Amino acid sequence: MAWDYRRYGSATDPIHKSHLNDVTGDYGCPTRFRYAMDARAAAGGGVEYDLTRPVRGDAACGTATHETIARVLSSPEARPRVLGGNALTHTQVARAFFEEYERETSGRRVEWYDRDGDEVRNDCVTMICGLLGNLHRYVAEVVLVEPAFIVRLGTHWLSGHIDLLYRPRRNPSALGLADWKTGVRRPNPIVIDHSWESGVYSVAARDGWFLSREHLKAARSETGLWSVQWEGHNVTHPSRYIAERECAERVLSSFAIGYDAMAPVVGEVHHVSELVHLGQFPAEIYHVHLQDYVPYKRAGKKTIERPEDLAWYQRHTRSTVQYRVGDVRGPAWLPVRLTEHDVPRVAYRLKNIVGMIRMGRFIDQVGERCARCRYAGDCLNGGYALQGDDRRVLERAITAADVTAADELAIDD
Repeated sequence: MAWDYRRYGSATDPIHKSHLNDVTGDYGCPTRFRYAMDARAAAGGGVEYDLTRPVRGDAACGTATHETIARVLSSPEARPRVLGGNALTHTQVARAFFEEYERETSGRRVEWYDRDGDEVRNDCVTMICGLLGNLHRYVAEVVLVEPAFIVRLGTHWLSGHIDLLYRPRRNPSALGLADWKTGVRRPNPIVIDHSWESGVYSVAARDGWFLSREHLKAARSETGLWSVQWEGHNVTHPSRYIAERECAERVLSSFAIGYDAMAPVVGEVHHVSELVHLGQFPAEIYHVHLQDYVPYKRAGKKTIERPEDLAWYQRHTRSTVQYRVGDVRGPAWLPVRLTEHDVPRVAYRLKNIVGMIRMGRFIDQVGERCARCRYAGDCLNGGYALQGDDRRVLERAITAADVTAADELAIDD
């Protein structure tokens, strides 16, 4: 069964933040997104998995990094220590990271392409240590760690997960939002300020409902697959991380369906079962570029001009600065300049994307990305089918052949 794109953005098929990047991002492609959603529909709405396919090493490290941070911030013993400015040791962090990495990759081949796997893993440990050692400067209290959310913006439903919601050190009555990023390159400030993450996550903090991961029940089978379930929903996948996220989003989609059915009758209900409604727009939002915590391995110099870098180096105008071996690369916590007044623009952009999808318009973005796309074979050969009169002649010929074959079969019987 093909994906019904006309229902995209409804409670039965919420928009995921990752979808928006898959369609509009630098490496996005609407056609690839369509193929992926068709495959998902063919699988019964579940997440595709193939144990014979390799795991991308950088993706596995990203997952292990997020899981290690979540593990520390969810721990009743470790969290107070970190928020008090007492950093964990490198050995403690490394042990937790490699446990999470093994859990994510166990039983599957890891593909690193042109990267050094040992270096990437070691850098991840360094990034986590740097973040945990610096967290107390920004976070006074942890509110929610990696919660799933569902939120309605206008007539469209969106779902996803937020890395951290917290009470800011400089204003503990307000709400803060942090998004961990493990990529090597810093995005342009325009991209950070207008990203789907900042817009969607902020709207979710104000208007959405959250489900904490602790409510989900996870178990691993003898085959190595994780099974996660709650409220009648069950998801199986080699990655516990993915299985938990998919299960939570199914639970929240069911809530949204019920909400659409009941809201006109009972009005706005903000507290339902284990779901949490915060009702606050974030007073501060950070894109946390974790690679800034990886020290320089060689000395050199660079030109700085971004506001956060100028503040970091205590400069007022565009400057050239020297760095030494062992210096960290920057402030890591990059402020996102988005306020509640920007929400209409988020809704405007979202409406354009949903409108394009619901009309069935999926343009192809041919480029280097095609070399690693599993749908490239079908996609790059599309458009060669017969059209017009030629197609109708072929269809009549095929129909006639089918009728003849059926008649012959009846005679033989």
